[in-house]
Amino acid sequence: MTDPATTDPHPKHAEPPTAQGQLPVTVPGPNPLDRALLSFDGPQQPVVTLALDFAGPPPAPSAFQQRIAERAPALPTFRGTPAPNLRVQHTDAADSAALDRETDRISQLPFDLTGSVPPWDVRLITGPDSFRVCLRAHHGFLDGVGATHAAAALLSDTSAEGARLHQPVAPTARALVRSLHDLARTLAGPRPWTPPPAPGPAPSRRTTGRDVPLAALRHLADAHGVTVNEVALAALGMVLARLRREHRTTDTGRDAVATIAVSTRTPQERHLPGNRLGVHRLVLPHRAGTLDESVAAVARQTGAVRNSRQRDAFRALLENRATPQTAARAYRAALRARVTPLVVSSVTVPDGLVAFGAPLSSAALLLNVFEDFPAYVSFTRATDLVRCSAAADADRSSLLAVPDHWAELLSSSWRAIGGGPDQ
Repeated sequence: MTDPATTDPHPKHAEPPTAQGQLPVTVPGPNPLDRALLSFDGPQQPVVTLALDFAGPPPAPSAFQQRIAERAPALPTFRGTPAPNLRVQHTDAADSAALDRETDRISQLPFDLTGSVPPWDVRLITGPDSFRVCLRAHHGFLDGVGATHAAAALLSDTSAEGARLHQPVAPTARALVRSLHDLARTLAGPRPWTPPPAPGPAPSRRTTGRDVPLAALRHLADAHGVTVNEVALAALGMVLARLRREHRTTDTGRDAVATIAVSTRTPQERHLPGNRLGVHRLVLPHRAGTLDESVAAVARQTGAVRNSRQRDAFRALLENRATPQTAARAYRAALRARVTPLVVSSVTVPDGLVAFGAPLSSAALLLNVFEDFPAYVSFTRATDLVRCSAAADADRSSLLAVPDHWAELLSSSWRAIGGGPDQ
């Protein structure tokens, strides 16, 4: 499969399709978010890349290709893909730096959306004693949680699952109101702070990442009586406060708002294509002086989302077919950097994933970010590590420093309460 050209620096963004027959690819029962994402059909696309690292000798490319060819047709996600073995490509990486450069490169490559062939592929990147598998898909075709289940089914030596799924529950009226209010505030409220470009020449990459031991976040979460994800978000708020001080711009006084992705995928939707997720606004505590204060500010907001069962409201809104064209346009309008500067997601790849005799060692969820599309930060939990990844274009490249600062903050906070490898 040949990689399409990516030479147009200023692609034109299409409007959301107005009828199912106009969708460039087939997604069963596309919801408004699918339709909005699929309207990015030019050289720059929101491509999701799930990168899985395995500690062990890499498989022979022919054996890897055969496994994908045998398993893909059985998954509803990839059904209808002709010759799935042709969706597999292999490259070598001499070291970890080369591995990350190649992952960054392929995470930006678009798909051909002119036909009805599902937009996905698999890349095998091999090193001397380890290998990385990158499952890529257009975001309008598959979300990150769906990618974890697809990858487990395609790769695992034994039966394995992806990220946690949630049984549907009827939403509360309060949750529906909160969700609609969030969308309205995103579209019509005050513009949030936007990460500025870093000083100096434009970076050569659009993605960065850094791992922190899961034990560090668990220790801190237990100390504060919150979740691991809330600690991760609180640390992100502290890091963004630092960026605001270091890179003062005309909008420095505005709130730093993260749009938090929340999966609504149910067990019955484990292997279905499309997006099963909603979002809520999180005002990051950039004025918090300590991690304790930041954790408290984040937990107040995320606790309100959980207590009102907002996840179920997101699901109901996506399933509402009354005004699909209006909803698709609203989502498309929200997918602009000036109204949604930053999207944050969190995903867990469960323990036990082994491929070709090699255990999973770490993982990252990436998103291609381009001009006027939201920047992205993800927290990917796998085995005993949590990886913070950042994705940004040149105009918001200061965000690429987040993973390093985030890891340093959490490591020092862990040591301060008696944990860490030096204790």
